[in-house]
Amino acid sequence: MLPIWAEVLLAAFAVTASVRAYRLARRERFLAARLQARERESHFLGESPEPERILEHAFAAASEILPLASFDLYRVDRSERIYEIWSLPPGAAEGATRRPTLYRNHPFLGSRIDTNALLQFAATETERSFAPSELLPGTAPTQRLHLPLYSGDTLVAYLSLVSPEEIDERRKGEIRALLAPLTASLHASRNWEIAVTDELSGLFARRYLETRFSEEWARGLRYGTSLSVALFDLDHFKRVNDTLGHAAGDIAIRRFGEILRAAVRASDVAARYGGEEFAVLFPETPARAARGVAERVRRSLENEDFVSGRRAFHATVSCGIADASGLGPDDRDQLFFRADQALYRAKDEGRNRVRLWTEKKAAAGRNS
Repeated sequence: MLPIWAEVLLAAFAVTASVRAYRLARRERFLAARLQARERESHFLGESPEPERILEHAFAAASEILPLASFDLYRVDRSERIYEIWSLPPGAAEGATRRPTLYRNHPFLGSRIDTNALLQFAATETERSFAPSELLPGTAPTQRLHLPLYSGDTLVAYLSLVSPEEIDERRKGEIRALLAPLTASLHASRNWEIAVTDELSGLFARRYLETRFSEEWARGLRYGTSLSVALFDLDHFKRVNDTLGHAAGDIAIRRFGEILRAAVRASDVAARYGGEEFAVLFPETPARAARGVAERVRRSLENEDFVSGRRAFHATVSCGIADASGLGPDDRDQLFFRADQALYRAKDEGRNRVRLWTEKKAAAGRNS
């Protein structure tokens, strides 16, 4: 029989272990809940598992476990190339909310991950399952963690954490518990992006644009906010395909998609509308503000030098823009019609230009 002091000590240990287990389970449930996609009542295409929200919640949950000096996540596509990089911005103001930020011009973007080298940070759990080896029991304390995130044997992302304090085995166990819902959410986000993305341009597909347009139209009516649409059309695109081949046309479409993605905000919706036609929704934006973005896009494409099969060529784009001012609740289709009319005017006036729809110009066109 144990003395009373020993029984009290064992009881204290048991209570401490139970509290730690409870806190760990609570953090895991908390993160899993916060990383869910939008409510299931919405349309599938509207259930975007947004990486920004996923990583914001993941960072908040990890910060409850240990202080973080850096939080760098590299998202990987199916070809195992880095296509997104999220990191904590340097020099955040005191008291400001810290959250991972997307870096659009990082030098590592497009780099291929060396999966063989990455395996030094991964341990095989089954024939088709990997886990970060630095989180396994018995590993030495460290201040930096290299965490490849696998869904089965599919590499989804690579996460690097740095803390000013030592990350001991207890903290590693808590971090590992957070990785399962984080990896699952990032994998779901990537699958969702594949489903709604045009493969050639890298922009959203038309079906997703139409779904978001319905949402933004309803939101604009509810809150009285502006909504603009820009329609882009690559000039003389058939001539490019006929004289240089479809490979040249693909090069132009792919690069224009990159230019458009870099120019718009995260809240905007840039999509491939047709073969060489593109559309952008600008929520809470009047037409004149959208025109400034379109002009930057037009100038960027105009200044590009393309080469296909050792033959150099250039491409330009025309754009028409309209907003919802003056339209009634049942006039939703008129917004794209107005933008289309402005696009025709840009082409009629010589192409490689941006034009706004106005009632006066539309009336002049009808009377001519």
